Amino acid sequence: MSITISYEVANFIMYTLGAALIVVIIITFINLNKFIKRMDRLVEKNENNINKTADTIPDIVKNVNDVTLGVKQSVDKVGDAIEAVETSVCDTILAVSEGTEGLFDFVGIAGEVINTLLKMFPFGKRK
Repeated sequence: MSITISYEVANFIMYTLGAALIVVIIITFINLNKFIKRMDRLVEKNENNINKTADTIPDIVKNVNDVTLGVKQSVDKVGDAIEAVETSVCDTILAVSEGTEGLFDFVGIAGEVINTLLKMFPFGKRK
């Protein structure tokens, strides 16, 4: 089964599709032109605000850089403080552990002395 289309019908279809495509393109350009005109009015209406904002951008960037530098310096100071606290805590722990070793030695010696004294004087023992 084959369908044959005459040359005139094929030309009609092609011309109709071409005309429809041209109409779509024209409508698209009209809408694009309206959009560009609205954007132009919007920019003209806000030109002063846009210029003011553009003038303040360098100051904003400078402020951001200053804040960033301040934060970095604060973080560095906090790091130094943490290192100092760490060193102090480590020194304290060492001193306490050395002190407890000395205390344990003293308690051990005192215990030996007391034990020896108790052996010399027999309390509660009957001969």
